[in-house]
Amino acid sequence: DLSDNDIKASIPTELGKLSNLIYLRLSYNAFTGTAPEGLSEMKGLQLLQLQSNRITKMPTIPRLNDNIYGQSTFVTDCGVPSAFDNALECDNCTMCCNADDDCYPQEETKVQELGLKGYKEFGVILFACFIALCCMVAFLLYITARDKNIGNSLTSEMETRIKEND
Repeated sequence: DLSDNDIKASIPTELGKLSNLIYLRLSYNAFTGTAPEGLSEMKGLQLLQLQSNRITKMPTIPRLNDNIYGQSTFVTDCGVPSAFDNALECDNCTMCCNADDDCYPQEETKVQELGLKGYKEFGVILFACFIALCCMVAFLLYITARDKNIGNSLTSEMETRIKEND
């Protein structure tokens, strides 16, 4: 556990060679740059916490078994709002922390379960459906008004003929 030591450097690539390491906690330091690729090869790793650093890129790390440490198994700064221009991408993280040091579980949202990328895409689709519905209602109102006007004009024509016949 090297967390909260204000270490200012990149994460040493040699850490990836520690294949029997089970617990790696480097959170709350000032690590910078890309996390080493070797982290993805640590087969025995059960806990990896890297939040509150300046890591800009993560290697693809296989999903860690979260039966022992639960949602805190694999934690990084992949949350929003991000301290970076682009939020850190971490597909297999169990928890994401943001620039405000708030951490939340990385779970699939209901929108993502529907096959959408996120709430922005959902909003665009919802807005398009609303516009389509408005167009359909306007078209139905136009048809109804047109039919009513045709009926009114027929009634007027009949009244005119009746008066002429009298």
